[in-house]
Amino acid sequence: MKAKKKNYVAAHSAAEIAAALGIDSPADAALMEYKARLSTMAAKAIADSDMTVGEIVKRSGIARSKVSAIKNGALVGISSDLFLKVIVASGGRVTFKLTA
Repeated sequence: MKAKKKNYVAAHSAAEIAAALGIDSPADAALMEYKARLSTMAAKAIADSDMTVGEIVKRSGIARSKVSAIKNGALVGISSDLFLKVIVASGGRVTFKLTA
């Protein structure tokens, strides 16, 4: 019996995902990693806040559907500024560090 050929690629980091998608620009790969990290931070900020989605919607000014999507770990259709607004509205704080 002939073994089935797998039609997927397992990726465990932003760098592996970028490689699998054929993204060879270091800047594009860094942006993808940045957005993925913001998504994780926003979902954690929501979970740690003990606030309802409705409360975060009021504080952030973001649509309920977007806040719910962020809470569930979505990346598609969510901009970096929305992640930042949700983090801050949830009581979180973001700091940046540039390394060369």
